[in-house]
Amino acid sequence: MTRMEQRLEILKKDVMELHNLAKRGVEICLDGLRCDDSKRIEACKIEQEADVLHTDIDFNCVTAIALFQPVARDLRFLISMMKISGSYERITDLTQEISMYDCTAPFLMDKFENMKVTLLKMFEVIEDAYNGDIKDLREKLWELDDEVDRNYVEAIDLMNEKSICSVDMVLTARHLERIGDLLGKVGARIIFIEEGRRVWIK
Repeated sequence: MTRMEQRLEILKKDVMELHNLAKRGVEICLDGLRCDDSKRIEACKIEQEADVLHTDIDFNCVTAIALFQPVARDLRFLISMMKISGSYERITDLTQEISMYDCTAPFLMDKFENMKVTLLKMFEVIEDAYNGDIKDLREKLWELDDEVDRNYVEAIDLMNEKSICSVDMVLTARHLERIGDLLGKVGARIIFIEEGRRVWIK
């Protein structure tokens, strides 16, 4: 294995670690929303770890480009890893924020749980793509993001219908919807790495 290949493997490992941090943030953020202090503390630690890892990934990508002047797939990989890393770091920001809000309204929590479950499915699809299964990746993520969007709209409609609305409720719904968009961007970047074509996933 060449030095360049070794660096790419290390970067992929780091990005997968960041992927898992972001996924864990999604898993626990609604517990924080229910005022679980232990999950709030964990969400803060995840966000801090993600910040450091994201900075390391960016630095290592720039260093690899400067040292090896890669072309074709290797260059696409390095540029995309910086973008993907940024998306994951942003997800951990959003999950930390959600965990600090306060909302226990049952009519909304059901919608939020549906969004969380769908987001975790998006993480699984992306994990498969990292392992080489990119068949229908765009279509799978698009369909799942549509489901997140539907629950988002339904949550907002319920707030209006019941005339119960708070900043925490609106921002939680919006942040969960935004996480779906960010995961779509991750998927689009993976397709760009593997196929060299740009696609739009929400």
